[in-house]
Order: sequence, then C-alpha cells, then structure tokens
Amino acid sequence: MERSYEILLAKIAEGDEKAFHQIWDIYYLKLFRVALYFIRSKELSEEVVSDIFFILWQKRNMLPKIDDLDKYLYVAVKNQALQYLRKQGLQNKEPIDLYTVEFFHDNDNPELQFLNNEFQALVQKAIDSLPDKCKEVFRLHFSEKLKQREIAVLLDISEKTVGIHIMNAYKRISQYVNHEYSKDEKIKRMLCIFF
Repeated sequence: MERSYEILLAKIAEGDEKAFHQIWDIYYLKLFRVALYFIRSKELSEEVVSDIFFILWQKRNMLPKIDDLDKYLYVAVKNQALQYLRKQGLQNKEPIDLYTVEFFHDNDNPELQFLNNEFQALVQKAIDSLPDKCKEVFRLHFSEKLKQREIAVLLDISEKTVGIHIMNAYKRISQYVNHEYSKDEKIKRMLCIFF
C-alpha cells in the first residue's frame, strides 16, 4: 500500500473524520459502480456502499492492518452486494443495459439519429454475443470504467486474463460490426446519407 494511504488509514483509526471523508471521496463512486453492476438498483447500490463505509468507520481501529485497501473495499462491496441480492431475492432481476455511448452529435438530423440508434443497437448485439466472462470483463472496463487491476480483484482473476478478455472483446465487437456493415444494403444506406 502507498505510504499516503497508510497515513490516511492511521488517521482514520485515530478517529480523524476529515481523513475518513477523503477515503469516501476517493472510493465512493468506484464502489457504487461495482455495487450497481451486481444489484442493478441505484438506491440499493447507494445503501450497500453506505453500509460498507459505516462498517469501515465502526472497525476503523483495524484499518492500519489492511495491506491492500483497493482489494479490501472491492471485495467488501461485492460481498455486501451479493448478500443484499440473497436477502432481497433479487438474483433473477432483469439486468439493466450498462452500455451507452454517443456516436453522432448532430441530434437535429433525423437520418443521422436513426443511424446512431441503429449502430448502437448493432454494437449492443455484438456485446451480447460475447462469452459470459468476456462480456462481464468488458462491461466492467467500458461501462463501469474500472481499471484492469480493479476488475482482476473483483472477479478474482489475473490482470493478464483481464487484458486478454478486453482485447478479445474489442476484436470480436469490431468483427461483428464490420461483418454486419459489409452487407450491401447497409453500405448503400450509409452512402446515401453522406453523399
């Protein structure tokens, strides 16, 4: 662990609320995204992260003994989120779509807006066609903006494996989209809009 984190955790262990708020500011959004990935509910995800920070404050005297704060917090949120799912009976809840991205910025042009929606749907199909683990890693990387190290800790796999999944995801998505857009009909439609 970095020296600055060791100092921060030591201050929190002594009851320093300002240091605790620094940890909150650094980790809240990242942990919220992890909880949201599992729970698919904004309100429950906020509750999970708040619970983790509450427990962290209650057990603050143990903080200096933590070797890897990132790993500790990600695993804690993952476990708390899974516990909420079991308690609430939400395991079978319909997953939300975590993939959103703007491709075109000309919202006044209905033809471009149509293409934007069509292209997003095509990319979503490509993502959905990925193998489960690859899709899970890609969504954490692309939608949740987690770093490879954070994904490795969360999914209990090596960073190298995470990198391979991400590379394979981009490659397969690209191949899928290129294959679909290589069909004559779609190319003609694209060309008639731009020329």
